[in-house]
Amino acid sequence: MTAARYYRLEGRPRAVFFCLAMTSLILSGCSLGGSHPLDGIVPGLASDDVSDQAAATSYASLDFHVAGNGGLVILASQAGDMTYWQFRDSATVALGDGYLHSSAGLEQNVIDTQLSDGEGNVLDTPPWRRPSSTAYRLEREWQTADGNLHHGQATALLDCEAAPSRVELPLTSRELQVCHETLNWKDGNVTHGTLWRAPEDGRLWAVETQPWPGGPIFDWQVARPW
Repeated sequence: MTAARYYRLEGRPRAVFFCLAMTSLILSGCSLGGSHPLDGIVPGLASDDVSDQAAATSYASLDFHVAGNGGLVILASQAGDMTYWQFRDSATVALGDGYLHSSAGLEQNVIDTQLSDGEGNVLDTPPWRRPSSTAYRLEREWQTADGNLHHGQATALLDCEAAPSRVELPLTSRELQVCHETLNWKDGNVTHGTLWRAPEDGRLWAVETQPWPGGPIFDWQVARPW
């Protein structure tokens, strides 16, 4: 593992990732390091259903997948609006206010994500916390499976449907607004994502996104909120 793959995560306060040990129950996490079927998150649990797994623990959790691999993950650490999630094989993902910020230990990794306004100023309020049809810029660094580092910029538009719709989540169902994110990259590529947010405060409850052109799909749903 190269230092470049980790520097953004290690530079964050309290970004020390760990496995959570519990007295009566051990959560082993899920592995994204290969294509093997997901092992049970809670040893001894009869069902491999994510909803059952999330219900078996009181810890904040996500149903998280990268390129179709993944499962239930537990909140490992939090610093401000940045949350850190660790998988069984020590792969880690950081979300900023519920939006993909960085990762480490995956086959391909997001190194850093920055959002700004049209003049390059850092946004005080994330686009999903604002009214519909919000324009912004995205700047991202990533590392592909060959070890090469890449940098890309995109002009972005987040367009949210006015009427919320009911969405089934692992432990509940909620009325959420569907927001469509379009990223027009400087090299001419276009990628799309979908964000499901609470209409009352803009909190993200589910996301599906391709972080860079040709990259794997990252998707997650909140199982137990934090």
